[in-house]
Amino acid sequence: MNRILKIVLVSIGATLVCAYIITALAFFPDMKKEQVCHDFDISIQDSVSRHFISKSDIRQLLLKKGVMPDNRPFGEIFTQDVEDVAQSAEVIDEAECYKTNEGVVRLRVRQRQPRLRVIGTENYYVDADRQLMQASFKTACHVPVVTGDVTHDIAQNELFDFVCWLDDHSFWNAQIEQINMLPNREVELIPRVGGHVILLGQLVDYDSKLEKLQVFYDDGFSKMGWLPYREIDLRFRGQVVCR
Repeated sequence: MNRILKIVLVSIGATLVCAYIITALAFFPDMKKEQVCHDFDISIQDSVSRHFISKSDIRQLLLKKGVMPDNRPFGEIFTQDVEDVAQSAEVIDEAECYKTNEGVVRLRVRQRQPRLRVIGTENYYVDADRQLMQASFKTACHVPVVTGDVTHDIAQNELFDFVCWLDDHSFWNAQIEQINMLPNREVELIPRVGGHVILLGQLVDYDSKLEKLQVFYDDGFSKMGWLPYREIDLRFRGQVVCR
């Protein structure tokens, strides 16, 4: 008898739980739709290192496209539309928008990550995905600067690989201030310390060339000083030629 009663009670309990779930699914979404967005929170996750876009810029963009969530019922706010409009800004790499139970709509955006900047007849960045993005002199990002005869193909390939190599070598990343590409595709490096120019040659075997130069910096310049030299030539295999 106790076993039958237990089965009956369990069945009644399961029925009540199912009824509650069905009611909640039918009722609470309607209440959610009526809830009004009383706060729209924008977060730019990497704003400390990059300043390509501001919260006010994003608000203006959303307002212009008619998807600003402020003071609108949740039923009229489509988070995918907000994300799509935010990502239409060239400098934004990723956007995530969601609603909270407290009536807040949150938008999290991540800016594109430049790896180098080309300044010349064109002014643009190459980002971490090797894609071009326009640059403005009003904004700044601390990345290697490339000047001279630079094509998009060179910027997205040989120069990109070279800059990645510099990033992995703290000494040269700190030492090289500017990269200049000559018409014959040879490269000059402008260091932060010393009044000389480094003639690197074409972007091949630069790891071994710069390793030899670092040894020369440590063993040679520490004794002779920097002043006598205006050029350091690494274009000849196994040699460091100073003029």
